[in-house]
Amino acid sequence: MDTPIRFVKGIGPRKEKLLKKIGIFSLKDLLYYFPRKYQDRRELSLIGEVKEGRFYLVKAEPISLQARKPFRGRKALLEALLRDSSGTILSVWFNQPYLKNYLKKNQFYYFYGRVQRYKGRLQFISPEFEEADFVENFKIKGIVPFYRLTQNLTQKNLRSLIFTCLDKYRGKLLEPLPFEIRKRFGFPNIYQALKNIHFPPDFEEIKQARRRFIFEEFFLLQILIYRRKAEVRLKKREPLNFSPSQIERIKKNLEFTLTGDQEKALGEIISDIGSPYRTSRLLQGDTGCGKTVVVALASFLTAKNGFQSAFMVPTEVLAFQHRENLKKLAKGLNIRIELISSATPSKKKKEIFKKVSEGRVDIIVGTHALLNEDLKFKNLRFIVIDEQHRFGVGQRVLLAKKGQTSSIVIMSATPIPRSLALTLYSDLEVSLIKSYPRQRKPPLTQIIEERDKVYQFIREKVKEGQQAYIIYALVEGEEDSELESAVKMYEKLTEEFKPFKVGLLHGRLSSSQKEKVLRDFRKGKIKILVSTSVVEVGVDVPQATVMVVENPERFGLAQLHQLRGRVMRSSQASYFFMVVNKDLPYSARRRLEVIAQNCDGFKIAEEDLKLRGPGDILGTLQSGYLPKSILQPQQDLELLHKARYSAFQIIRKDPFLQRRENQGIREFLKEKQDRCMLWLGG
Repeated sequence: MDTPIRFVKGIGPRKEKLLKKIGIFSLKDLLYYFPRKYQDRRELSLIGEVKEGRFYLVKAEPISLQARKPFRGRKALLEALLRDSSGTILSVWFNQPYLKNYLKKNQFYYFYGRVQRYKGRLQFISPEFEEADFVENFKIKGIVPFYRLTQNLTQKNLRSLIFTCLDKYRGKLLEPLPFEIRKRFGFPNIYQALKNIHFPPDFEEIKQARRRFIFEEFFLLQILIYRRKAEVRLKKREPLNFSPSQIERIKKNLEFTLTGDQEKALGEIISDIGSPYRTSRLLQGDTGCGKTVVVALASFLTAKNGFQSAFMVPTEVLAFQHRENLKKLAKGLNIRIELISSATPSKKKKEIFKKVSEGRVDIIVGTHALLNEDLKFKNLRFIVIDEQHRFGVGQRVLLAKKGQTSSIVIMSATPIPRSLALTLYSDLEVSLIKSYPRQRKPPLTQIIEERDKVYQFIREKVKEGQQAYIIYALVEGEEDSELESAVKMYEKLTEEFKPFKVGLLHGRLSSSQKEKVLRDFRKGKIKILVSTSVVEVGVDVPQATVMVVENPERFGLAQLHQLRGRVMRSSQASYFFMVVNKDLPYSARRRLEVIAQNCDGFKIAEEDLKLRGPGDILGTLQSGYLPKSILQPQQDLELLHKARYSAFQIIRKDPFLQRRENQGIREFLKEKQDRCMLWLGG
């Protein structure tokens, strides 16, 4: 199954290159490359029954063939007169004269294509065809699979390759699901499941095969998770004891009181850091609920006990914000904090690296620049990864390896329904912060069509000393010319809101430009900030109480909720307006109403799950471990829970997978171990 694709018969260097472009590197990758959709071509029609404008499958024989050469700019043309028992019809192919070599008179073929009328006569336009008695007529007849392709790779070629390999290697397929599990849940065996997912006899067989593969992927992931948890207990480190008085001294440095949820989460993280075992925790909380304060206090305690902490964030904007917040919270505590990003000058970067390696830095904040091989820690104990879904899992692993026995906290402000989190993050302990600081109020949220009224409202609020954001989906010159871009609208809005100063922020600005814009916005020099979603995280300006989002249907619900969090930074009343066109489709408006009617990120996540299924949420599995192409809506969650329970029972009875019935699991995991460990974090 792990045979490199180049060693599979019939695949030369050219085809190998094409297959690798779509992620197929081995025989297993090929067989597990599932169709993105199917087309039902089971109904066979007679030529005499066909009508204009529809697709048909007919069984017919060519009774005449004529190839016409290009003339005065016209395309080369191949014409074939097709006949069956009910009549005849003309079929034409443009710029494919070579097809004449593949068609023989008086031999039957299956033809599939659209029928059009030309000069009063019905004809097939460039239909697919295959010999009627050919063993591989699944390429055109039956329930036909369609795959994601790359240029110069055709559906017929890929179907044929999968069919041939499935038949040839049938006896070498590895079955990872024990017989008892397949029997209990009614799953087909591995060969039947692969055959039915690629070349199904009916749609019910597709459904059963899909259920089996979803179960299989999560079952194997859970097996690895349970085994990993046992292995962690074998790696000990020096325990730390934080005295209650030390913890209280750190908390007294705050200008406010922690909420109950924050207190509980802080206690859990402190316990992790002090544990003699390496720990991993998901700190999940809505935007604006105070997650950063919790991990900041934990990092201060870590520093006071002689150990280092690292904060990895996805954007420079968020890195700047974290550094400023940490410095503010650590005032008077003598905590040494540094920041590093790809924009840090080389000389400065080397100085910071040296200080970190010598233990002269307590907390380092950075983007993926923290992954630099030259960055060595003296005694890294605590790692915080913020907005982890924005990082590839490989990046998460690289940072974790810098502190082999460090405690890791993964922060997420994208709430995940508990039912899904239990499966996705079952390798992590979970801390929840659901309550907001008492002084913060949810913003008034509206879907609105009258842009002029919104602009007038912004003017009034700015006159009162407040600030505003106006968010656009595009920077400039991007995919859709019908959408207004941030750069284009910045110029117009500068005139619109005179004499108030308007600023512009987007991801293409240099680091120094971004920092200056944010600094001027925080100081109140910029009253209205025109931006892309780069402000989604990391911008904390209490006086900014109004946000307007143009074309909100272009954003995901979680992203809109994150954006709304930017105006939930103080006790002042705040406002979030989603400006839409009058002709916005009902389905899009319905999604936006979820945001308008809810300010609880967990409820929004549940509603999003109902509307779109878990596909987007499961995008956090960036390793491609999950077969998302076959993942369907919410009903799959029950299947995921069954996989989790089944894995637990297997490991409970046979932790080392030594029993004969679990041999397939053990062998299969040899191939998947590295890829799964990337997701699990080391």
